[in-house]
Amino acid sequence: MRKILWLVIPALLLLASSGALAQGTPEAEAQPTLFVRQDPALGSILTDPKGMTLYLFTKDTVEGESTCYDECAQNWPPFTADEPLAMPEFVDGELTSITRTDGTTQVAYNGIPLYYFAGDTQPGETNGQGKGDVWFVVHPGQEFGAVASPEAGAPVAVASPSAENEVTVSLTELTVVASQTEFKVGVEYTFAATNVGGFPHELYIEKAGSNDDPLEANGDEAEIGPFDPGQGGTLTWTFTEPGLYQLACHVQQHYPNGMALTITVTE
Repeated sequence: MRKILWLVIPALLLLASSGALAQGTPEAEAQPTLFVRQDPALGSILTDPKGMTLYLFTKDTVEGESTCYDECAQNWPPFTADEPLAMPEFVDGELTSITRTDGTTQVAYNGIPLYYFAGDTQPGETNGQGKGDVWFVVHPGQEFGAVASPEAGAPVAVASPSAENEVTVSLTELTVVASQTEFKVGVEYTFAATNVGGFPHELYIEKAGSNDDPLEANGDEAEIGPFDPGQGGTLTWTFTEPGLYQLACHVQQHYPNGMALTITVTE
């Protein structure tokens, strides 16, 4: 039941025991404060649970302290969340709640104050990346004071398409990789998904930021699986509207841990 480009296995997504990955744990069922998603250009990045991208400000030079206020904070609103703060089960790092000089609170990851960008209006957008050469996305495992590039771990192999408009998708722990991530409205595509990991996976095509809500058309849903390691399936789909979508796996806690790849559909 669910569906994905070249990306890498995030080295910082910690793979727990086979029982936890395959079945989940009671603690894993609670929604984390942060999610991880795959961006075709930027790799694994941190978002809020709705898929809105989070950023760091390089002018924050003291760990756990924000220097973005007034007009800056209007353009780059601080990311806030209720206690208790929780990371996705297989992602390394620490979340803290810091107090701003105006008395409000803000979430920090490994001491990095986190912000939204007012120019991002929907999940999956990364319009703030590189703004003023001081605003950047945040990668899982990133430490305070570092402006990291995407992790360059071992790439996940994705087979070459065998036919026109075929999209090959590989799913593993904990990433989704596809042979293309840009699509056109009105074109019929065949998604051929393969589980190259060690645990059950599935593939959904859904709006970016959706959580277990596949697209629907003529009574059919855009989903494949779940299927066991070494297995797969195909899905033929035609996008009817432009926008940002995602190829995602929602087996247990795979989605918040990074099994969501942003794709773009244009006219």
